[in-house]
Amino acid sequence: MFRADVTDIHPSRAVRHRSIGVFGLLILVALITSFATQPTAPAAATVDEEAQFVAALNQVRAGVGLPALTINSELVALSRGHAQVMADAGYIFHADPISAGFTGAWAKLGENVGVGANVPVLVDAFVASPGHYANIVDPAFTQIGVGVVWRDNAMYTTHRFLQLPGAPPTTTAPPPATTAPPVTAPPPVTTSPPTTAAPPPSTTTTLAPLPPPVILAERVIELVNLANLVGP
Repeated sequence: MFRADVTDIHPSRAVRHRSIGVFGLLILVALITSFATQPTAPAAATVDEEAQFVAALNQVRAGVGLPALTINSELVALSRGHAQVMADAGYIFHADPISAGFTGAWAKLGENVGVGANVPVLVDAFVASPGHYANIVDPAFTQIGVGVVWRDNAMYTTHRFLQLPGAPPTTTAPPPATTAPPVTAPPPVTTSPPTTAAPPPSTTTTLAPLPPPVILAERVIELVNLANLVGP
């Protein structure tokens, strides 16, 4: 029996096989709505919900600059099979080993498993858990297989991640470079030559004519007498 409003996240687990890392994580998500009030869901793998998981996880990867995971049909079949085993058992656990049944070549495998009410609830829980999130945004992983099985109104899901051998890990894309707008030089400052004030107009002062000299008669007589004394 599941309890509402309870989230139980198990510790991450690492298993190495032939020096090749295999990472698995478990998650149990409480159902938001009571099981008794939800309609009975089919007990088979739901292709549409599996596609919703892949789209949501690829959107998370795109947000950190990583390419989308492509679907591996063999991983899908194995994920559906493990989801069915968990649904039949009524609890979640990892496949042991995660690589069981896989016939293709691989360098690293990862697994996230969970049970919850629907796709958005489980995606949020996976992203909120550092260990599960690390699998989702691991740049080494390039392929994925998702299986979904309903049992007693609970969605059981298994996600298998794959790195191909010899494939160099993809590095997180750097954030887009921001191009600074071109700096427009300010228009040149034209300095006007200093303005010299025009000299004030020259003014010509016209003096009034002097009055004729006044010679007294007595002075004239003196001058005549002096002239007679001097002679010609």
